[in-house]
Amino acid sequence: MKKHLVLLVILLLQTATVFLSAQSKPKAGDTISGIVITDRGGLTMVTLTERDASDRIVAHAVTDFEGKFSFKLVNPKDRIVIDSVKYETVDIPIDKTYLRIKMKEKVTPHPEGPAIPFPLREAADVVDSIDMSEFENLM
Repeated sequence: MKKHLVLLVILLLQTATVFLSAQSKPKAGDTISGIVITDRGGLTMVTLTERDASDRIVAHAVTDFEGKFSFKLVNPKDRIVIDSVKYETVDIPIDKTYLRIKMKEKVTPHPEGPAIPFPLREAADVVDSIDMSEFENLM
């Protein structure tokens, strides 16, 4: 009975140590890793930058095909900026070594009318012809 109690106490202490070390603040040189997701899954080619107080980029990473990333932390007082086309930019403090970041799509207002970059023409109105005799003496 005493052996079981001692083993249980040792197991609890080891579990507490692992739990507390996982919850500790990140330090310079630690690897920051995680995943960037949307409602549809991992997001590819997202830029993550570690920025200092002067907004200078001191470290960076780009997500892979599954939305995963990792980089070495320069300063735990910095922040991470996550940026991607069609998604809102996210700016978060560095408070843990594994991050799960969910991106939201940017809401862009639509113009009042249809966006037509050039005048529309009927296909029947577009006629072109080439006289091949103009090209006979080129060779």
